[in-house]
Amino acid sequence: MSYRSRYYAVLDNHSQRATAIAHRLGQLVFGDYGGVFVFLLTCSAAMVLWRTTFSINDNLTVANGLVALSDGHLHVTTPAYGETLRSPGMADYNGKAFPRNFAHIVFALPILWVLDGVAAVADVRIALVALWSLSVFATVSAGGRLVDRHRAAHLVGGGIALSSFVISVAIATPFPLVHLAYPALQLAMILATAGCALVVYRLLSRIHSSDVGLAAGIAVGVASPALLWATIPKRHVLTALFALLTLFFLYRSRETDRISTYRRYRAVAYVPVGLTAWLHASEGLVLLGALVVADFATARENSVRTLATVAAGLLVSLLPFFLTNYLISGDPFTPPRMLDRYGGDAVGNRVTGDTSTAGGSSETGGGTASATDDGSIVGGVIAPLLGTIDRALLFTEFLTDGITAVRQEPARLYRTFVRSGYFGFSSSGATGRAINVAFLEALPIAGALIAAPVVAFRTVFDSLSSRSSLRLRSRPVFAADIFVLAYAILVTLLYIYRLPLHAMLTVRYVFPLFPLAVYGVARLPWVRATVTDRPLWLGFAYTGSVFIGGQLVLAAVVIEGYTADETIQGLALLGLAIAAGTGIWSLSAAFDQTNTRIGAILFGLGSGLVTILMGVFAFSFFGPTAKFVLPMLPL
Repeated sequence: MSYRSRYYAVLDNHSQRATAIAHRLGQLVFGDYGGVFVFLLTCSAAMVLWRTTFSINDNLTVANGLVALSDGHLHVTTPAYGETLRSPGMADYNGKAFPRNFAHIVFALPILWVLDGVAAVADVRIALVALWSLSVFATVSAGGRLVDRHRAAHLVGGGIALSSFVISVAIATPFPLVHLAYPALQLAMILATAGCALVVYRLLSRIHSSDVGLAAGIAVGVASPALLWATIPKRHVLTALFALLTLFFLYRSRETDRISTYRRYRAVAYVPVGLTAWLHASEGLVLLGALVVADFATARENSVRTLATVAAGLLVSLLPFFLTNYLISGDPFTPPRMLDRYGGDAVGNRVTGDTSTAGGSSETGGGTASATDDGSIVGGVIAPLLGTIDRALLFTEFLTDGITAVRQEPARLYRTFVRSGYFGFSSSGATGRAINVAFLEALPIAGALIAAPVVAFRTVFDSLSSRSSLRLRSRPVFAADIFVLAYAILVTLLYIYRLPLHAMLTVRYVFPLFPLAVYGVARLPWVRATVTDRPLWLGFAYTGSVFIGGQLVLAAVVIEGYTADETIQGLALLGLAIAAGTGIWSLSAAFDQTNTRIGAILFGLGSGLVTILMGVFAFSFFGPTAKFVLPMLPL
């Protein structure tokens, strides 16, 4: 064999190995082509709404924090974005400015490195346009595989991607940002949003079928508020992703028969808890509380080895949280949110604006007889313990305040979950415009959940009447349902006493409830029957409402001269009407009066309306002052 032949043989061998590894990794992450399609569709849709302008002032803090971390330090010295470091959420310790949401910052850091590398050899805007064009091509190609039209999908996807790329290059303008930290944060959130849709797809595909998983994944990715928040780099999408990962691994731990696999997945389910705490400590406690309830209520066994494995998974996940806190303040239990706000006039006020707790340094004067070395050692041991108890009590206080708010001010629940409308907020950040929508207005298909108690009652009654409660407890989906219910209650209690607030847009503080609501809707038997029996009705209702309904909304805005908030509230009321219709249909279906055609139309219209609403937020509310990444969109 010649040298050239040996060279090609070795090259071919390595190529086959690389292909096999890539295939296994792809199968591990995406599962199948359905997962690839859901992930890429979400990325492609989110990039259409991608703006380089700052939507919320809090983004300045995180973006400057990413710049600082890329330079090799945790504190921010000079603002790369904005004119001052006194942006919301910036913490002060010993005169240094520290950002928050370090999980988000670290998640975006590798993306920033990639963007910097691309910027060194190419134009950033052209590179991002090429990325979107490739994403569109891959989305259409993956969709073609799902319907056995791979060759035709290749041609259509290639034509769309190539034409959009050529047009974008022809009209492209210079990228408006010098530092690429903010686009890196946005791209990280786009990937996290696609991850949320992917996890929902994979979970429901395992529980029910790929058709149900595909419909739910698409709903999360392009027909929920995730479409808007994908390019607004707040923590809420990551919080939702961590909660969904916990749900997924909890379910996986219950569906296996092997004890080693059971322990491994059960421990992995606790890993997102530490990552959530690294992002927001209180939300980490919420996730931990919900997981503990669901986990130990349905645990197959709790041997010492199993509990040690679970504890190890939780402790390892908390290491980044503890290490970051220690490097900033010297106290592993004090996150940046518990420090003073940055700025001389804000000393003594916590970053979160929550009730102050005991903290800070308690230095005394010169050494007295009582300040012995033993006392210092004891104090050094006791202080972290007291700090932990203090934080736990503060978290308990938040939940207690939530219970009190629900009992004494039920209107908060109504304004948060049913109808928002206009509020005259006194906050300096309020716009004075009715730009907020409630939960049902932002996700009309969640109206179907009004019939969920019927399913729960029937399931429990049947298990008790047949004396099979242990069998119900051992079902993997039972653990998942308990987790979703517990998490929804805890996250609502955590925030309800402060809601509604200005600039929530789509009640972003309870954002994780949106994908969990889609999960809950997909668990209803009549909804699954609708998706399985009427996929074409569902698809045509959605696409028709987006393209035809979107044009009608645009015509109404142009002809009547509606403002952004008027358009938003009009769509919100329409969404509430669809939610009511969906609820009535769901209740009738719960009592064996199922009409799958009507259900498909309602779900298609409700999902399409959400897509239009998110577009109105992006183009009408933010659009007049926004600079979009894709040159084809308004500049």
